[in-house]
Amino acid sequence: MYRVLFLFFIMLSNISHANKPDVIEQLRPYFPSISAEQIKESQLDGFYEVVITNPRLDVLFISYDGLYVIQGDVINLVTKSNLTVNKINILRKEIIDTIAEKDKIVFKANNERYVIHVFTDVDCPYCAKLHADMSKMNALGITVKYLASPLEQLHPQAQSSMEKIWCAEDKNQAIHNYKTQRILPKSAECENPVAQQLAISKQLGVNGTPSIFFEDGTNMPGYQEPEILLQNIEQASSQ
Repeated sequence: MYRVLFLFFIMLSNISHANKPDVIEQLRPYFPSISAEQIKESQLDGFYEVVITNPRLDVLFISYDGLYVIQGDVINLVTKSNLTVNKINILRKEIIDTIAEKDKIVFKANNERYVIHVFTDVDCPYCAKLHADMSKMNALGITVKYLASPLEQLHPQAQSSMEKIWCAEDKNQAIHNYKTQRILPKSAECENPVAQQLAISKQLGVNGTPSIFFEDGTNMPGYQEPEILLQNIEQASSQ
């Protein structure tokens, strides 16, 4: 990606006063599906904000004159806010919110305080470890909503197993049985969201499981002890 950005710098440096259409045309060879809707004014004075959604979610900043491209964290030193991360979190939340509730496997806390979405692979040992903490997470007021992200390179059979789980009459019991006892339901084939959720996980940059997303879009990859997870959720909620 850094090589691409270097090429942007060389290519755009020949433009003295680029405008949105010019920027789009310069970006199109690298992001063929880019549109005007993805380029907006930003909080960074003198720069456009460019939202990239394919192949994965990212935010770039391009100067009005087309001379500079910034990728990475942009920090407001007064407010201590991260413009890049804040925008990406908003976009993550919007993407996850497009997933229908019926397509999630939800373990709801009775005294719900927080909701997390967890991209899981049923053959992932750390996902099984997280699931073993389900009663503790629920007791802490954390509702867990599972989404599918089978990692084919590590677990070649995971996607087919997850399709059977998502096609089960009782999806909660099916995923619990498989994660705890490796019992796979004898489900008939059905129209299921596993492939669609896998594509969304890739767009969100998930490359390992479990991958936990908080309600504001903050991403915490990997297993976390329930108490540590709660602390991280509360910290994110207070910002």
